[in-house]
Amino acid sequence: MASLLPPAQVAAAGPARVWDLISGPVRPVDVLGRFATALYLRLAGGEVIALLSSDAVRLPIGLMLPVSSREFPLTHLSGPVVVGSGAVYSGGWSCRVSRLVSLRASAALMPDRHACKHLRQRLAHCQSADPDLRLPDALPDDVYSSEVAADLVRRLLGVGPGLTPAGDDVLAGLLVGLWSFGQKAEPLRLAVLAGLATGTTDLSAALLRCATRGESIPQVNQLLQTMSGNAWQGRLDHAMHDLVRVGHTSGRALATGVLAAATMAIGDRR
Repeated sequence: MASLLPPAQVAAAGPARVWDLISGPVRPVDVLGRFATALYLRLAGGEVIALLSSDAVRLPIGLMLPVSSREFPLTHLSGPVVVGSGAVYSGGWSCRVSRLVSLRASAALMPDRHACKHLRQRLAHCQSADPDLRLPDALPDDVYSSEVAADLVRRLLGVGPGLTPAGDDVLAGLLVGLWSFGQKAEPLRLAVLAGLATGTTDLSAALLRCATRGESIPQVNQLLQTMSGNAWQGRLDHAMHDLVRVGHTSGRALATGVLAAATMAIGDRR
């Protein structure tokens, strides 16, 4: 029978930036959402971090716990939450960062044209299988000008329901893909950052800030690497399958952004 009470103190793995955010004096935080696999916290400065069970998607803003949601649903942490001294506290329970990890995507990758074509076909199949999924029909050929980047952000930022709207996930996949494929994304990065304060949810804004630094979930990083390898056949389907399973629309929206970035990178090499 699964235990609903983890040890009073647990060690977690997380990015250095999250560790920095919870260092310093102990202070209260706001709870944005409580789920069995995730607890989303907003700090006083507006930054958002997450406590994640071992079976949750590994977000670049998250501290990964050594217990699953079946062993300990995070909804059982029902009281006030405070952070400080490199730890998160809730009642008599605490989580301290003991290992630093990086979720930054691989850099200097070069997408394969045939892999891009295959991914485009897979995404079209996903769209036909789920007509309720609303993703942009077309993205621009490039986002290297401030005008094009600003227009794209106006069309996508905050568009769609949920804690991470599908439009934001497309932007996140595009930002990480451009970073990974060595493309100049400064106009897009600046346009996204300029719109975050009022344009979308706090959680999605935090993930988009990560994307501007080339940080994403492992499933996106896996897809980027697979698209750039010589032996992509077979491996690309596996990577796409893993990504599509993330959320209801998030995985497909992220893949849409990655494909757009790869297409831009290929066009830049012509």
